[in-house]
This record gives sequence, C-alpha cells and structure tokens, in this order.
Amino acid sequence: MICNIEILQKLFPSVLFSTNYRGIHLTFDDGPHPIATPQTLEILRKRDIHATFFLLGKNVERHPEIAQKINAEGHQIGNHSYSHNTMFFKKKSWVQKEIQQTEEILESTVGKHSCGFRPPYGYFDFTTLKVIAESGLKCILWSADSKDWKSGTSASIEHRVLRRMQNGSILLFHNNQHTEDRLHIYLPTILDTLLGNGFIFNTLPL
Repeated sequence: MICNIEILQKLFPSVLFSTNYRGIHLTFDDGPHPIATPQTLEILRKRDIHATFFLLGKNVERHPEIAQKINAEGHQIGNHSYSHNTMFFKKKSWVQKEIQQTEEILESTVGKHSCGFRPPYGYFDFTTLKVIAESGLKCILWSADSKDWKSGTSASIEHRVLRRMQNGSILLFHNNQHTEDRLHIYLPTILDTLLGNGFIFNTLPL
C-alpha cells in the first residue's frame, strides 16, 4: 500500500494522497447529513479531534445549519462537488460548474471557500486536475479507505482501517445515508484505539 501511494504521488504530483506530518488526517465525505453528521461531530467533540469534511453542494443547500455547525466547531471544510457525479470524461465547463457552484454555496453558507477539492469516488482525469488547479484548489484523495459505506460488520471496518495506519495517513470515512446506522459503533472504537496507540490527529496542512 505504501509503495502504491508513493507511485501515485509521483505520477500525479498535484494530488495529495498523504502527508509528511506527524499524526493522522481524518476526512469525511458526502455530508452534511441530518443524522450521520451530528453523530460524527459529537464523537469528535468528545475526543477534541478536528477533521476535514468534504461537503456536497446540494447537501449544504438542504442542511445549511449543519454545515455551519461543522465550521463553528473548528473543522476544515472541503469541496466534494455539487452533485456527486463522476468527473470522468466530462466537459471542462461541466466540471467547472460543479466546483464553482459548490464554492459559491460554501461561501454564502459558512462565509469562506473550501480548503481543497475531493472528486467523487476519487475519480479524476486530466481535465478534472486542470480545472481544480485553475480554481486555486488542491486535489485531495486518501491513503487509507475505510469503505464504511459498504455492507459489512463494524469489526471489518475497524480491521481495514487499523492495519493501514501510519503517520501522515489521510483516512477516508463517510457521513451519509449508508453509515448513519453504524457510524456510532465503529468510529469511536477506531479513534480510541488509535489514540491509545499514541497517534495524534491533525487537519490537513492546506
């Protein structure tokens, strides 16, 4: 896995897959969600951990008060597109609209632009990277995927995450309809295990 990340970083130097910082970078995709996001915020608040939330423009429109709460509690806010449609082989103008529309929604809702952009599903092509750069943003992916949106036990999610952790890891979770019924089970266990093993948590250095 480490070798794969190093190769990807060399192939795509403008994309952030991991960092050289001490600590782990928690990221949560697809919010705001009326159930999963407040659960996530409570779990993080109890442990004094800050994370990065990559938000969908359409969901910020639906739940602006939750987006504001994420920001008020000191978390980073990233752009995850407006619609969550894949950006593979899309026209440049379409990609621009997905990113810019969400930037405008974030600015009007929380009063600031995003810290960076994460393409839906982690899929990008050279047009996507060009538009991200022209928008003044950094493309941010991950080095460890919890795959918590898939069916499976909390134990399998915990195992998948914990075996891949090292300093500088960018860890992907989701706060959406797929995780709302079990996030409160696996997330505290994972965080407490990592804290017990001496890891610290940092927001992304952006």
